[in-house]
Amino acid sequence: MASNKNLEVVILSKEESKVTALKDLLSNFYSLNIALVCHHTAEAIEYLNNHRSTIFFVDVDFADILHDVRKPPFIVGLCDKVNTKRVKQFLKMGFFEIFYTPYSEKDLNSIMGKILNIYGTYNKLDQRILQKVEEDRVSYNANERHTKSVFILGTRNEQSTRIVFDKVLYIKKIGNQVCVCFEDGAKKYFRSNLKMFQSKFPKSKFQKINRSVVVNMDKVSGVIKNKVLIAGNANFELSRSFKKDFRERLSR
Repeated sequence: MASNKNLEVVILSKEESKVTALKDLLSNFYSLNIALVCHHTAEAIEYLNNHRSTIFFVDVDFADILHDVRKPPFIVGLCDKVNTKRVKQFLKMGFFEIFYTPYSEKDLNSIMGKILNIYGTYNKLDQRILQKVEEDRVSYNANERHTKSVFILGTRNEQSTRIVFDKVLYIKKIGNQVCVCFEDGAKKYFRSNLKMFQSKFPKSKFQKINRSVVVNMDKVSGVIKNKVLIAGNANFELSRSFKKDFRERLSR
């Protein structure tokens, strides 16, 4: 059966444990299709020269393979140690990034955020596909029991960021940006409209209370007349048009 995924990945590494760890992290990106995992160069050379792949994760010990294959747009080197001289050499050979062990979700999210941004901008990826990549990344089942966070892809010079739902107090529209306020007092700003941004968050947890504010219902500490009180001493006006839905949600 043909895959309906969009970005094809090839992995070449001699160590099974590293491959397993990498595959586990990549499984969070539902729109990636891991087309081939191999431990020897011959198989990788044959596949890369006969198929179009997007991302190639390759153990730097196999770096010379790049002289013999049709290079994918993005090549990520798998490396155990940081060596500035070697890194410069790899970058000259065409590596996009170096992914160091022990593999971390944070580092991979940073690399994938860059790849998706560049791929969407410079390779003219259909914006519907790019949107699907984001939607798939934050997709959740009906009861949402497996959804704890969302990965927001940055645009241009903006940093890609993971947002943990339980740490969010509220989301507020400020001009042409959306501000996410966290329980530790931190704030992050994203260039987006509120409706699109809210769609990335689970409906069971987040509720719009006026034209500019979406609150985490778990963080609502009280309601006084038309004021919604949020943990951390924030309070917002409850608009008439949102009052019914808000009160119904509050009583559940």
